[in-house]
Amino acid sequence: MEDKKTFAEKHPKINFLIGLLLLITFIIGIFFFVKWILGLIGVLFIKATKYVKSFVKTSDQVIVVAMITGTVSITGVVISSIVAKIVDYKYNVKKYLYDKREEPYKQFIEMIYKMMEDTKRQDDKKMTEEEMVNMISSFSKGLTLWGSNNVVKKWLKYRKFSLKGDEKMLWEMEDIIYEIRKDVGLGRRLKRGDMLSFFVNDIENLKK
Repeated sequence: MEDKKTFAEKHPKINFLIGLLLLITFIIGIFFFVKWILGLIGVLFIKATKYVKSFVKTSDQVIVVAMITGTVSITGVVISSIVAKIVDYKYNVKKYLYDKREEPYKQFIEMIYKMMEDTKRQDDKKMTEEEMVNMISSFSKGLTLWGSNNVVKKWLKYRKFSLKGDEKMLWEMEDIIYEIRKDVGLGRRLKRGDMLSFFVNDIENLKK
């Protein structure tokens, strides 16, 4: 029966040494290549510096000043253009996210008002469990795709407290509203309880 083993399988130690030598050779080659590139850049920089010095000495001052002014102007235009592109890109991204977040955030506010209004209705006129689940599910889908990280975290905390029936869920609800307001550009945060007072009449006792 013919031996079909490869050289590497027959001589693993020799194969390892060959591989190690090739790796070392490659690293040394890279080192000398980088060193050569850096040396070439250094030589070009020195030559460029000498050329500029020679040009300044032998040229008319008016020409030199004009060239320096032109170079500074061009550099300024390039930098301004780059900065403007970056600002424009960030603005477009922010606007795109705002447009996408508007619907789920609006759903949340409407959902809160419906839930608060539902507590005042008679039992036979209240939302069914299925209607409640569908409403929450619809909001959660939009939030999963477009909600900011802070809003998602606050929503998860709200769900956790609401399932326990913990009173803290009201404060988490207010925090969600504040995070939403922040996302849509209303960065300044109101005092604790200010937004919650829209839904709770005796807010001072709740604070205590």
